[in-house]
Parts: sequence; C-alpha cells; structure tokens
Amino acid sequence: MGRRGPPPTPTKLKLLRGNPGKRPLNRQEPTPAANLPVRPDGMSEASQAVWDRILRDYGQTGVLTGVDAAGLRIFCEAVVRYEYAATRLEQSGPLVRGAERRGGELVKNPLHQIVRDNADLVRAFARELGFTPAARSALTSLGKPDENDPLAEWLAR
Repeated sequence: MGRRGPPPTPTKLKLLRGNPGKRPLNRQEPTPAANLPVRPDGMSEASQAVWDRILRDYGQTGVLTGVDAAGLRIFCEAVVRYEYAATRLEQSGPLVRGAERRGGELVKNPLHQIVRDNADLVRAFARELGFTPAARSALTSLGKPDENDPLAEWLAR
C-alpha cells in the first residue's frame, strides 16, 4: 500500500512557508541545481510557445529547475491539447449525432471528456509547479541572510 495522506512538503517549501508544526527538517533532502529547465526536443511549435511564455514570465522566480523539464513539458502539451479540443468543442457544439447503427440520435460530444481531462491535467501541474495564485500565495521570499547569523545563512541555503 502506498503512502497515506498528503505528500510530504519539501524542506525548501517548509522554510519559505514556515514550519508551524515544528516538525524536524530533512537536512539530507536532495536539492536540484538552480538552473532553468531546457526545452526537450520533439515538442510541437504550439507547446514550445507555451514553454517559452512560462519561462519568460516565471523562470526568474527560481522555482523551476532543470529537473522540472518533464513536468513542464507535460503541462505545456496539456495546455495545447486543451485549447485545441476546447476550440473544436465550441465549433461542433455540446451534442453530436451518434453512430448510425444506434439510430444516429444526439449524444454528448466526446470532446467534453478530452477538454475535461486536459483541464484537470493542466490544473494539477499548475498547482505542482506553482503557476496558480493559491500556490504562489503560500510562498514568501527568505530575503538576504544576516551575515552574522549562521542559522539564517544555513536556512537560506
């Protein structure tokens, strides 16, 4: 059986948000290099445009690192699929003719499911990557550490 409850909060987020429960910090948690993700090969032009927009608008925050490239790619491709399916759904309408073998009656447009699935995927990855206002509101800047305080310096790392 897998882990129960919400996923553990990364130590860096605990430091940014505060640790009101005073639970012990994981001092051996791996820390990825502070470099921006590199756009993977094979992405569509539309996905590349979403990628470039995200890095332009959010890359300087330091939240995204190179290890986030796969998650960011999934997010970008889901945004493009969502936009494509939503446009097609708007053009074709909420109901379409079903298969002739079933009498060709009106049925719910299958594009609804594609739009919903990709909207859920975009929402989940946006929350994980810090792209929503709620995700950002939980973060604060640590600021520059006091040079005379070794604990503040250690926490800032």
